[in-house]
Formats: sequence, structure tokens, C-alpha cells
Amino acid sequence: MKTVRREDDRRNRLLAVIRIEGGEWPARRVWGLYRTRGWAPNRTTARKDLQLLARRRHLIERGPENGRYYTLNHTGGA
Repeated sequence: MKTVRREDDRRNRLLAVIRIEGGEWPARRVWGLYRTRGWAPNRTTARKDLQLLARRRHLIERGPENGRYYTLNHTGGA
């Protein structure tokens, strides 16, 4: 359960940063944030967190598959 809680905490912190900063969030930007704050070890984690937040409708997935980025869903989330 601790791992799930850590993952949820990380995603909630990420969503808070996205709400404050706005803009486009590709996995490389999230990974950079994670590295500087010591939140997660790799880009795959950043990508999966973005995908999960999009499935929960907090973010909107945009762009082509090889240039995917996410923006805040201003109409609300789950």
C-alpha cells in the first residue's frame, strides 16, 4: 500500500504543478520536474503518470504519437 500512496502523492503533486504553471507537458518536461525534485527515477514513470491523469480526465492528450503532450482539462476531471 505504501507504493500506491507514494504514486498517488507524486501524481497529485504533478497535477498541482501543472495547474500552477499551465502550458504543454510532454513526458520530458515531467521527467525533468521529477528529477529535480527526486520524485521518480525515469521518463517511463513520467509518461505513465501523464497517461493516467488523462484517463482520469484531469489532462487532455494532444499531438501525434511521437510528439505527445498534455494540457490541463479546464472542464474538470474525475
